[in-house]
Amino acid sequence: MHDREVTAIIGPSGCGKTTFIRTLNRMVEMSSGLRIEGSVRYREQEIYGARIDPVQVRRRIGMVFQRPVVFPQSIYENVAFGLRLDRAPPEEVDAAVVRSLQRAALWEEVRGILKRPAFELSGGQQQRLCIARALAVDPRVLLMDEPTASLDPAGTQRIEDLLFELKREYAVVIVTHNMQQAARVADRTAFFFGGRLVEVDDTKRLFEAPRDPLTEQYITGRFG
Repeated sequence: MHDREVTAIIGPSGCGKTTFIRTLNRMVEMSSGLRIEGSVRYREQEIYGARIDPVQVRRRIGMVFQRPVVFPQSIYENVAFGLRLDRAPPEEVDAAVVRSLQRAALWEEVRGILKRPAFELSGGQQQRLCIARALAVDPRVLLMDEPTASLDPAGTQRIEDLLFELKREYAVVIVTHNMQQAARVADRTAFFFGGRLVEVDDTKRLFEAPRDPLTEQYITGRFG
């Protein structure tokens, strides 16, 4: 995964897309009955090393889920949540909340209602609030698991527009079931099938001239 790029992960349901990105920030460890093998490196450091704190891994490699996970708190406190855990001083929290909401393209919509419950926001606004919360703790990588799957077309467009802004500062990895979305937003696309990576390439090249017949079958709708 490259800095300042969007990498899309596509493939049929059940092929391992979500499980894979959950390995990239050790969230997979929250599931029971798993055996972990192999290596995941972040800036040349093995993130599954015995001395590596998984909480710190998740700070640097944030995650946004398919459905917005907002806390039963105010809009402000949702964004400030991670900073509160770190006992950041109030002035630092204030600045980070404003900055994160601006980066998530939500500030202008909520600046006057920061004390209102987050549940009052629309679905698309809640998803951008979750993105702001992830950005508040200053990650370098943002993982997004089908972030527009539960949104209407207008909300989807806002998130897709936001991806172009986010990749100016972050490495973004997005799981999507929508191949058209991958073609629109991703610099690089990876195709998964049966729990393995089949092919990864520049998005335009992968869609126009895939190297693996399985990839071609999937993107042309002749799959299975």
